Amino acid sequence: MVAALRGFPARPRLRPHAGPAPSRRYERRRPEKTPLHKIISENLASWLEWRDEAERPVPGYVEDELRGYLECGILCFGFGRALCTGCGQGFVIAFSCKGRGVCPSCNGRHMAQTAAHLVDHVIPPVPVRQWVISVPKRLRGFLADRPAAVAALTGIFIEEIERLLGAAAGVTSDACAPAAARPRLGAVSFLHRFGSALNHHVHLHVCATEGVFVPAADGAGCDASPAFLPARPINQADLAALTERVRRRVIRWFLMQRLLDAAAAADMLAWENSGFSVDASVRITLINRDVPSYFQSLEHLLRYCARPPFALERLSVSRGADGQIARIRYVLPRHKAANWVGPNRSRKSTRPGANGVVDLSPFEFLDRLADLVPPPRKHRHRYHGVFAPNHKLRRAVTSLAIGNVGKRQEAVTGGHGGDGHATEGCCDAHQKLRSHDTSRIAWAKLMARVGEEFPLECPGCGGDIRLIAFITEPGPIRKILTHLGEPLEPPPISPARGPPTDWGELVQVHDDRDVFQSAPDELPAIDIHSL
Repeated sequence: MVAALRGFPARPRLRPHAGPAPSRRYERRRPEKTPLHKIISENLASWLEWRDEAERPVPGYVEDELRGYLECGILCFGFGRALCTGCGQGFVIAFSCKGRGVCPSCNGRHMAQTAAHLVDHVIPPVPVRQWVISVPKRLRGFLADRPAAVAALTGIFIEEIERLLGAAAGVTSDACAPAAARPRLGAVSFLHRFGSALNHHVHLHVCATEGVFVPAADGAGCDASPAFLPARPINQADLAALTERVRRRVIRWFLMQRLLDAAAAADMLAWENSGFSVDASVRITLINRDVPSYFQSLEHLLRYCARPPFALERLSVSRGADGQIARIRYVLPRHKAANWVGPNRSRKSTRPGANGVVDLSPFEFLDRLADLVPPPRKHRHRYHGVFAPNHKLRRAVTSLAIGNVGKRQEAVTGGHGGDGHATEGCCDAHQKLRSHDTSRIAWAKLMARVGEEFPLECPGCGGDIRLIAFITEPGPIRKILTHLGEPLEPPPISPARGPPTDWGELVQVHDDRDVFQSAPDELPAIDIHSL
């Protein structure tokens, strides 16, 4: 739910790269005033008709996302009523579309919620490194429409990272050893289908522990936690060897699946520049894991990995002489200075004015936006290693996370089965785990985590704001909005427009002769009532 609280003072401007400004108050968002809402509402019908005429129909889930966004945060479609328990002041809270690909507010909630859940309830206090891989353009088309290719790339990449970290931690995986006794990393992968320039670019981000977990020794007791073996620092030679192994294994998989022939595979293996890019420059240590730093905390790194495909504040429009949106400008993010690990990496420019700009027409922008909407019922992040849902050590490892420290005595350790029930023996006294969903975090708590003051706090008296009702009937909605002075009708959606034509150049062919059609002012007036 995205709140639309009435009565909060204006929110001050964000301070770039310096964290949230002090003493900020939550302000109701008004999506109908943003450039994105105006672009979609004025061009959606025309764009859908244009795609149909071009025999490129828009998928149904994309159209549903776009139409759902036009209703997100608009009070006339329904809202919740809230009341301050101290002074009795009333507030209204607009409903959200709960979309996954278009709405910036809902995407922001998913981003903050995913990062908060991983930090609090999944990742224990160990060093974490981000791994990013992109493949040559020749293979990206297969990743775009073949889930099996994405799964193969993810599995190969995670296996090679685990192999490297195991060797860097001084342990080797015995192929004859049982799966439960092998050293495993803990990782979360994020599939990105977009680039920074609103382009379709399928690549993978992985946040993995900087080391491996090994089960507790036999006889250590059921309360013993698995041991974590930290890895030594990763150098460029390690990264080059990993990239080469991933390259050969991925090309071999495409060859076995007959997506590439033998000649094409041999050609790619002979490339001087392989086109496979692996970056591992970002590492979160225990010292700065939970500090409120914009670039170095684990939660901000996870927000970056779970971020939406575009940023609303970088979007602007320019209108033509007819008042219609003519061009759309999207400002690219400025590269930050950093020490990169990997070949051919150097410090990027940080001088003012170094940003790039993408200039698009409304239809081009909607085309790119449609390509970036994720398919329905597809996970956008997955768990690997000891974080995997069915791994024997998952409960024991995740019980060490910050949000689970108080529940550690109730967690099932690695000595038990993966079904969540304690076995007979020393743990008979343990209470059964209560079923709770830690991935769903209250909206107000998320707003407080991203830098706002607690939004469910009355700006007048500081009392608690409580939800008392949800208004969905048209009659009460109109009465309350009339009393509050809010619009009773949603922002208008422009109908489909015909293609622009120049009357002076329009030519018709009839009886092998060129007939020039007259301008509208020269056509005779016709009285429709006489017909």
